[in-house]
Amino acid sequence: MNPTATINGCSDIKKVAVIGAGVMGAGIAAQAANGGAEVLLLDIASTNSEDENCNQIAQNAVDRLLASGCAGGLMHPAVAERIHVGNIDDDLHRLADYDWIIEVIVERLAIKQALFHRIAKVRRKDAIVSSNTSSIPLKTLVDGLPEDFRQHFVITHYFNPPRYMRLVEVIKGEDTLTDVVERVSRFNDQYMGKTVIDCADRPGFIGNRLGVFWLQVALQEAIKLNLRVEEADAIMKVCGFPSTGIFGLWDLVGIDLMPSVTQSLGDLLPDNDDFVPYAMTVATVQGMIDKGYYGRKGATCQGFYHPFKNEKGDRVKEVIDLHTLDYRAAQKVTLASALLKPGQLAELIGCSDKGGQYAWRVLSQVLHYATKLIPDVATDVTAFDQAMKLGYNWSWGPFEMLDMLGSQAFVERLIADGVKPSAFLQAVKQRPIYAYQDQQPVTLNECGEYGLLNTAEGILSLSDIKRRPALQQYSKLSLWDLGDDVWCVEFTGKVPVLSHELLDQISITLEQATGMQKALVFYNEGLVFAAGADLNEFLALIDQPEQLDAYIEKGQTLFRGLQMASIPTVGALSGKALGGGLELLLHCQAIQAHADIAVGLVETQVGIVPGWGGCKEMLLRSAERFGAETAIAHCFDLIRSSRVTRSAEEARALGFLRSSDGISMNLDRLLFDAKQTALTLRTRLPLAVKEPSPLAPAQAVTVSSEGYQATLESALLTLLLQATSDSWYQHFFHYEHETNQRLCQMPEAKARMVQLLKTGRALQN
Repeated sequence: MNPTATINGCSDIKKVAVIGAGVMGAGIAAQAANGGAEVLLLDIASTNSEDENCNQIAQNAVDRLLASGCAGGLMHPAVAERIHVGNIDDDLHRLADYDWIIEVIVERLAIKQALFHRIAKVRRKDAIVSSNTSSIPLKTLVDGLPEDFRQHFVITHYFNPPRYMRLVEVIKGEDTLTDVVERVSRFNDQYMGKTVIDCADRPGFIGNRLGVFWLQVALQEAIKLNLRVEEADAIMKVCGFPSTGIFGLWDLVGIDLMPSVTQSLGDLLPDNDDFVPYAMTVATVQGMIDKGYYGRKGATCQGFYHPFKNEKGDRVKEVIDLHTLDYRAAQKVTLASALLKPGQLAELIGCSDKGGQYAWRVLSQVLHYATKLIPDVATDVTAFDQAMKLGYNWSWGPFEMLDMLGSQAFVERLIADGVKPSAFLQAVKQRPIYAYQDQQPVTLNECGEYGLLNTAEGILSLSDIKRRPALQQYSKLSLWDLGDDVWCVEFTGKVPVLSHELLDQISITLEQATGMQKALVFYNEGLVFAAGADLNEFLALIDQPEQLDAYIEKGQTLFRGLQMASIPTVGALSGKALGGGLELLLHCQAIQAHADIAVGLVETQVGIVPGWGGCKEMLLRSAERFGAETAIAHCFDLIRSSRVTRSAEEARALGFLRSSDGISMNLDRLLFDAKQTALTLRTRLPLAVKEPSPLAPAQAVTVSSEGYQATLESALLTLLLQATSDSWYQHFFHYEHETNQRLCQMPEAKARMVQLLKTGRALQN
């Protein structure tokens, strides 16, 4: 995939129309275009007398997407060329050319149905129509519409923002054709990067049914226990709920919006449903709405939290008192239960303080409620776990948390509280919900029978593989068997850094894999693939030149070995790869990247230049992409600015990724795609590293002679100009090493390293 790519012949959905150019509609349109579709974005005709263009409302949405850059809805500005605009009055007939029509308008049944009747008159006979809703039943939406319309209608419920929230819930009706569900699910999966969850046509489906219940229970139980806002949020974080905490999430969703959401769900559910008693708007919430405290919106952003700047200009945060509704300074949380690590659930509910009591009240009700929704809302426990992790950013799904707590202990405590366990919990019979049988991952169903874990073709999960023992576990690295003579190298730790120790462990692994002819795929499931060199270690070695030299040479030798290996070496990149982490990837024989990545050579922030081949490889890639004449100037600007990309498309446009490198829209498919790349490479080995010709001098690059920044830039330019000499490529490791030796002796470089370690912010000196 690249900025000018179109969907290949594997997809039967190539043209997508979106009706409704609000935040959600524009976001869905952008993600469909990111996936390669030609998109038509429609809204009502502009009635503003100042607008010369009657399509201005839709055009404004595209303009906002472009203004937000690669971090917004569009993965690259060129993607906008695939989005065409129009208005419902003049352009509805154009829908006849589109394969899939998505309605994203106001949540009012009469307005939606009126639009559907108009669409039914112009749509192509096989075109799919879907609605992005979670508050109106599908059966009600299609009531009175023609049979062929009902056969091609589904609900596709996205979460905001559509580019980054990976969940889509797909709901079919009684008349929906199986082929329609398969087509729309396949496109969402492979081209829009979504995890598709099939749900029954029930109120709120999975995400909002369970998520809104959790929001209500957690808020109301905190009030009953007289917990402070900070205390409740700290406990929810230990449970593995979002880092915002419960009250921070209320602020984010919008306090003024929650009563209508809760009431609409409550009205649709039977009176005996566990949700109904919590559907009321409590006095605390109503009082805040009356005061205009709506959360993270408006000029004051007043909600449960009130962030503002004090007289000194520092950003501070006040917290509301849940009873008086007065703001006060945030206080330190001293509850013993709040000091536990996320995921220590058994220890948490075992705490006797009010934090432990609160955790049990929330977990017992939310997890028990999830078990009651099987099989009515969905039949597969993994659907619930994926929905809550992807739609509400829970660290673990409800059934994963039940396994963490132990089903037997959970049931026993429910019974002690006078609560009858659900039919599902009774069928579990004290067994783990997730297990391994005959080296295959299995899960329990509502009948208490184990079945194979439901995984779509083309998806390979490291989490599932890690249910088995590792091939090897070192202090900084774990090695996993992906099958077909392919090994996965996982860097452990929240933010892996390329220390002496990790470099040694990678070297051992490379030697072992080479001897056994195993392909290597480097992959992490965390938010950071790898940062650069261990800055603490690097800083400590500055005054020991020989040891610093050995550290630099160790990385260069290892990366050269990855590049020249007689086995396939593939980088499977998700999240961030900065500095040395990116240099490692640049020396892999191929990269398979997730669509949303952040990469950059950021070494100038600590006063040095990329020294493990980053300059060398970027010069080569820049020459391949932009031509030899501009390669040096491009690299100079890229490295000097420490530019970090916000998407794989941007990374490819800037030359970090080659045209031969792959991009996976769906994160769940990344590891499988990388494995397939490794298997393909195996058929092409041995690979010859291209010896490039000298590059043209960078005539457009000028460097000031004032200040340390200019000294660093001058050193960088001098280094890059080495590429104008014959056989520059094979000697460039030496040039990088020599340049960093000089820069490391400058006190300003050391000051930058110290500043970054202390504050996390780059020093401009």
